[in-house]
Amino acid sequence: MNIGIIGLGKMGQNHLKELSKNENFTIRALLDLRIDRDIQYPFFDNIDTFLRTELDCVIISSPTNTHLELAKYCFKKVKTVLIEKPLALNLEQMKELKDCAIKEDVALAVGFSERFNPAVVALKNELKDEKIISINIRRFSTYPLRILDVGILQDLTVHDLDLALFFANKKIEKSELFKLNKKDEKREDEALCVLDFGETLACVHQSWNCKVAIRQLDIISEKATYNADLLNFTLKKNGNLVPLPQTTPLQGEHNSLLNLIKNRQSKLLANIDDSIAIQEILEAK
Repeated sequence: MNIGIIGLGKMGQNHLKELSKNENFTIRALLDLRIDRDIQYPFFDNIDTFLRTELDCVIISSPTNTHLELAKYCFKKVKTVLIEKPLALNLEQMKELKDCAIKEDVALAVGFSERFNPAVVALKNELKDEKIISINIRRFSTYPLRILDVGILQDLTVHDLDLALFFANKKIEKSELFKLNKKDEKREDEALCVLDFGETLACVHQSWNCKVAIRQLDIISEKATYNADLLNFTLKKNGNLVPLPQTTPLQGEHNSLLNLIKNRQSKLLANIDDSIAIQEILEAK
């Protein structure tokens, strides 16, 4: 499949690295405003010429504030598009994207790659016949200097809300969100959200004020206790290590993207309605 990538920042480079090793994809075009490294693939700084390369799929990994307009350009030429999280700046933009995707008959996916973390894949399989009592997710890091257009809610909280919804697989009955601005009055850097799914509770906590990186997912079911280290790709069930698939998150995401291109459906990829459900939590009054 011929694929193009828009935006060659950190996430765009990650996609490029993984796709270059995937024999199912041919990297036909890259788009950014400029390039500061040697690239062996066709590079463009104009979206019209980029889209003339006959692409089967486009990945948009540019800054969030560009997603809406870039996607609307792509929808007219490409019928499968993956947009990195966060999908857009707000709920209004997300709903506009949904309307445009429906109008142009585009299969639209959202890049919640943590769904394909080997520990998450194994944990999802372990829990297929179990009832979940509670979910607790912690995602801590140092303050990021590379992110300028969104705060921690759109950068990290969306990941963990998606995981909570992915595992609970239920409608949220109640939610409550707390946030702090410790370093920048315009961008929150600490957030905690509590979700009530009825018979399942979830708590997700993100921080940009930590001295070390932590990505921990703990689930208590009626049969067992699970502890997943999402940073180091390990999973324990009642204290014992569980074997994990030997893949990276982006490898798994790209394989599901291939299914979306071929069949216009994928069970594991997040879709626009998943993003809208998350944004509704963030924008709830």
